[in-house]
Amino acid sequence: MSPDQRRIEELERKLNERTKEVEQLQANASYLERENLKLKEENQQYKGVIFSSASLITYLKGPEYIIEFANEPIRNVWGKGDQVVGKPLFEVIPEVREQGIEDYLNQAFYKGEPFHAQSLPVEHNVNGELIKSYFDFSYMPQRNDDGEILGIGVIALDVTSQALLHEKIRNSERQFRELVNFMPHKITVVNSEGKGIFCNQNWLDYTGKSFMEFIGQTDFEMFHPDDRKKVSSEAKNCFFKGEILDIEARIEDKNGDYKWHLIKATPIKDGEEQVTSWITSSTEIQKIKEDEKRKEDFLKLVSHELKTPVTSIKGYVQLLLATLSKKANEENNPLPVKTYLHRMENQVERLIRLISEMLDLSRIEQNELELRYEKFNLNKHVEEIVQDLTCSSINLDLKLSHDFNCEVYADKDRIGQVIINFVNNALKYSPDSNKVEISVYDHKDGQVAISVKDFGIGIAKKEQDQIFKKFYRISGNKDDTYAGFGIGLYLSNEIIERHQGKIYVKSEKGKGSKFTFTLPINQN
Repeated sequence: MSPDQRRIEELERKLNERTKEVEQLQANASYLERENLKLKEENQQYKGVIFSSASLITYLKGPEYIIEFANEPIRNVWGKGDQVVGKPLFEVIPEVREQGIEDYLNQAFYKGEPFHAQSLPVEHNVNGELIKSYFDFSYMPQRNDDGEILGIGVIALDVTSQALLHEKIRNSERQFRELVNFMPHKITVVNSEGKGIFCNQNWLDYTGKSFMEFIGQTDFEMFHPDDRKKVSSEAKNCFFKGEILDIEARIEDKNGDYKWHLIKATPIKDGEEQVTSWITSSTEIQKIKEDEKRKEDFLKLVSHELKTPVTSIKGYVQLLLATLSKKANEENNPLPVKTYLHRMENQVERLIRLISEMLDLSRIEQNELELRYEKFNLNKHVEEIVQDLTCSSINLDLKLSHDFNCEVYADKDRIGQVIINFVNNALKYSPDSNKVEISVYDHKDGQVAISVKDFGIGIAKKEQDQIFKKFYRISGNKDDTYAGFGIGLYLSNEIIERHQGKIYVKSEKGKGSKFTFTLPINQN
């Protein structure tokens, strides 16, 4: 091959290489153009996101914190237009410089440490007025490829409304704590699981425990051993039903002594009527209980002391009556001695009955009322009571009906006491009628019922829920209140409840009343 041919081939080879390089450059240029276009599109998208975002966004360039861009929400907060771009931040909003904002920016720019804050208060000028707003801030250092910090990216949220709401809630909580700590009651709050979440200072002072010892605990051990089962059962029942708890129990103090408290727990419900927590008020009633105990002891003592001489008086009256019946009759005596003695005997009987009721009341209050159970025919017992009542009062129009015959296992004397009390009440509250009807009938579900119906003044609806309470007396038309201590029906109710029975009344004002109690049939 000649030298010219070799030279031509070399030139062709170099030409091909140059052609390939040109093609590669063209391909690279095309790729760069596409990437540049893509970057422009992405940049436009990012700008769209930034400028359409509800967040407050700006970029501060260099140590002068020149505003490179700022979206509309942050300009609105500043109260400025888009003319702020290119200006130093503290030239645009100089009032924030001394509020710590410059220190936070310097921390991010010079130390490269991001800064975050929540509900940060900032006073800024809007239309010539300095207003206070709250913001969540993030200051993020922005670096180049060499790691050099070029500026600060700022993202913020205006949380003024939330911050003011939280402040209002905190103030409300503080006022609540101050109020409950000022109250003389012991206040506790438990969650829906019964675990403590709050207690006032009076509770801590009484129990001697710390706040952290109370939080998260469910403690029934603080109650007297005799009260724990009752409190636990009542609390669980009320918690399950979402009802108010109202109970008396003894709570241990820091010295290990148990004192009586009136405990009221009220459920706190959400918008869907679901119980979220319980607030409990415990009021010490130890002194009241001690006073009641002294009163009960006094009544018991007085009743016992009275019963002996009154019984003696009754005996002497009966002796005098027996003596008079053997001697000259009353027609030859200008003074109606026998009549007076009968009246005296009736009053003594009434006094004995009142004393017996006071003694029974004392026994019930001290949980000392004993029942002597025996099996007996209820119908026969009611008949005997009716006979005794008829003999003792010639003006009594007493009708007895039996629709059911049965035996019961109960305290015979106490059941008789209830029936007699019903009849006496029927006569007392029937000033214009002496008619009384007694019925014995099947109440179903293994129960027998005894009812006493009168045709007297009747009982108003509002009083029917009260008459079985201690010392409650019914008002009438002729007198403000009928005579009596108001404990007969209370004692009757207590006696029947102790027999696992029920007692109730049906009445209409002016049309009489019907008192009924039920007993289990022969349940030994």
